[in-house]
Amino acid sequence: MKTYNSSLAPRFSQLLAQREAELRAILRSTDDVPGDAGEADAHDVTDFKEMASEASLSVVDEAQANQAAAGLEQVLTARQRLHDQTYGACLDCGQPIDLRRLEALPATSFCTACQAIREQPRPPATPTRKPARAS
Repeated sequence: MKTYNSSLAPRFSQLLAQREAELRAILRSTDDVPGDAGEADAHDVTDFKEMASEASLSVVDEAQANQAAAGLEQVLTARQRLHDQTYGACLDCGQPIDLRRLEALPATSFCTACQAIREQPRPPATPTRKPARAS
């Protein structure tokens, strides 16, 4: 398995900077979206189908903005790890992250094994019952 080493820092710095710019552009574009459909001028006639379509697009835009914000946070954290020379090591187990994974997901913080564990569904918590009181 090939792993990250400090000689690759300029390449990954560039990849992370490009991703940061993309995410910031997404966030700017969602900020530029005009107000919601409820702000229509009194003279505008909007049918329900159009209003539903606008509402759906608003939900999609909000989800995209949330995803971009989370991605930006990951990129900024990865850039800090690159600066601190801790980039390329899994935050859970400390083992080196495979270079192929870093090339595909430069902002990743976890090796494949630890990421798989994090993505496993967790069973719902079972409520604890208090023992019945004796009378």
